Amino acid sequence: MNPFEKDTMIIEGKTKKVYYVKGNEHLAIFENKPDVTAFDDPKFTKQFEAKATYATTTTCRVFELLKDAGIPVAYKQRLSASEFLALRCNMIPLEVVGRRLAVGSYLKRHPELALDGALPPHRFHRLVAEFFLKTTGGKLIGRDGEILIEGLDPSKGEEDPFIPNPFEPVWQLFHSKKPTWDNSANLERTLRCDSVAGTSMMQEMEKILRRVFFVLEGAWNTLGYRLVDLKIEFGITTDGNCLVVADVIDNDSWRLRDATWQELSKQLFREGAALDEVEEKYGFVASLVERFRIPKQVMVLWRASTKDDFPITGILPGVEVQQITLSGHKYPQVCLDKLEEIMRNYPDGGAIVVKVGMSNGLGPMLAARTTWPVITIPASTKDAPSDVWSSLHLPSLVPMATILSDKNAFDFALNVLSAKNPAVYMHRQFANEQLDK
Repeated sequence: MNPFEKDTMIIEGKTKKVYYVKGNEHLAIFENKPDVTAFDDPKFTKQFEAKATYATTTTCRVFELLKDAGIPVAYKQRLSASEFLALRCNMIPLEVVGRRLAVGSYLKRHPELALDGALPPHRFHRLVAEFFLKTTGGKLIGRDGEILIEGLDPSKGEEDPFIPNPFEPVWQLFHSKKPTWDNSANLERTLRCDSVAGTSMMQEMEKILRRVFFVLEGAWNTLGYRLVDLKIEFGITTDGNCLVVADVIDNDSWRLRDATWQELSKQLFREGAALDEVEEKYGFVASLVERFRIPKQVMVLWRASTKDDFPITGILPGVEVQQITLSGHKYPQVCLDKLEEIMRNYPDGGAIVVKVGMSNGLGPMLAARTTWPVITIPASTKDAPSDVWSSLHLPSLVPMATILSDKNAFDFALNVLSAKNPAVYMHRQFANEQLDK
């Protein structure tokens, strides 16, 4: 039985209704509608009954994954086929977009990357993060009722303008589908950053956007699909004044393509596909997100002696750490029995980092007996450089990596685990892309 009862409606949007919760001022109930929309134009709106259920399934599974990965979200739980519970938020009037590939409005602003429609599109090694101001009817009204922006013409595509300088104190507003060198792109409107969010909050939203995108990119990668771009919204919770990812994330929120570049998202509807095809794709995507999960993996830190330290800190979602002290030279069968026990307990797999000084028999023995990656750290090479050869000069069928740095060895293992673990993928991809700043 659902203990949460809808009270009066807070707001109704194009695809959802939001209600107060009786007896709790800090919660809200979201009810998805069967509408699919395009171009901010009501005459393009269509309906198919399953849309509400598909949108709810997708949103709930996405937010559950983000929550498991440690992302701050407003989402609490699913209530029914078309409803879910969330923390009530004061929404920030921004659409925050992450782009892995150059498509859509980005190409209109950067026609030099259009590639004449060729596939694949241009790929950004560092995710592009963009901010758009959410306006309604060409205006933005602040929480105190003050008109912050007005006079934009939706019929000319001036709704939801692009903010090219989001981290500066005063924003310039530009047309979202015209290159900045086009004189008509400048909408001749400015807005103080702190009237919407403030510089530090803008920077935090960008960081969270990147983590959200990487978790979902990793999840789709494990299923063989491509997350092209993604739009999210943020809110400030009324119960704790916390910044969270809010609203919905469903098949309207991204462009998603399969391995052959076929579109699976709302973009199909925008391009005029038949409604029954759109419905089929929405249902297919909803079935796919049911498979989103953070696996149970293990990072085995194996040493031959207590003298060999593993300076590892922090545990990532889905990755357990097991420390083993056992010599391969002295107790080979016990080591192999332990290896079998670990592989039995972790069907999602893991990685083994071995730290051994002097002659390394442990690492090669394990590498010859498992398909899991084995990475060895020669612990004594600083004092005895020749010890490294027992880790490098290996016979056939002993595929082992040798890395001198503890940190690089751990990151190598995490790279392998990230192929199945969206939370680890987020961690590693975020670190990788920071190198491009």
